[in-house]
Amino acid sequence: MRKYLTLGFIGLMIAGLGGFGWIYYQKNALQTAQPSDAAKIAQVKAIKIVALGDSLTEGVGDNAHLQGYTGRIARQVQQQYDVKVTMRNFGRAGDRSDQIQARLTTQPKLQSAMRQANVIVMTVGGNDLQQLLLKNQMAASPVALTNAINAGQSDYQKKLTTLFAAVRHYNADAPIYIFGNYNPIYVHFPQRTDLNQDVTTFNQINQKVARADKASHYVGIFDLTYGQYRTPSARRHLLNQADVAAQASESPDQILKVLTAQPTVLNDWLSPSDNFHPNPTGYDYMTNQLFQQMKRGQAAWLTTH
Repeated sequence: MRKYLTLGFIGLMIAGLGGFGWIYYQKNALQTAQPSDAAKIAQVKAIKIVALGDSLTEGVGDNAHLQGYTGRIARQVQQQYDVKVTMRNFGRAGDRSDQIQARLTTQPKLQSAMRQANVIVMTVGGNDLQQLLLKNQMAASPVALTNAINAGQSDYQKKLTTLFAAVRHYNADAPIYIFGNYNPIYVHFPQRTDLNQDVTTFNQINQKVARADKASHYVGIFDLTYGQYRTPSARRHLLNQADVAAQASESPDQILKVLTAQPTVLNDWLSPSDNFHPNPTGYDYMTNQLFQQMKRGQAAWLTTH
């Protein structure tokens, strides 16, 4: 009798290991498959994406009327994976991290959409940084301004962590893709490298919070800062042309005057209506960055149902 029990136990173990082996094989096959095959392997016919955030999610500056990256990524996923994509866009211009979190915890429609999401995308941090810059616009020097930005890191990280916790309260499984930010005034003030560093500081917080979540991914878009000036030689040429802007670089009031006048140098990836938000070229770039990240982690969101 004991012999039969032992053989039965061994048989169950082998069957269990075989099952795990099959699951591992299927997941690996799904992860490495081309988009056109991946959805078929996962037997998925529909994907729900929820986008939450600020003006970059709302799509401000997109005169192609595709709702910025949200309309573009929905179309690209639908075309590449041959699945029906439902996009719910909850972007609102001007929102900081705490305001995004407040909307999530008070709006039932947003909560319902979040619960059903297979993919969650967020843009956050730009307005938090802008608030700090405005509060410290009379800083005596670029160094003093950067010190003030560094001092505000902890507060922003707490707010972003709270936002992630709120998202996870309504959806514990769907992968989150969080964008970084860029410096929209770089081409006007290329000598102010401190502003690039300030943006990088906040981007590092986005990366850190995403890593802590385990199922989240950071999507870098810092190249929007440079636009057409992507090579070191192009940026050196831009810097040589920055004499007029350099005269105003120490005074926030003068910086605002330069920006409200029509600048002579423009970033071809940003909207000419405000020289701040992406134009269709910029949103195309954001979409490509997001899609590449989603493709690398496709096994997660194609099996989150």
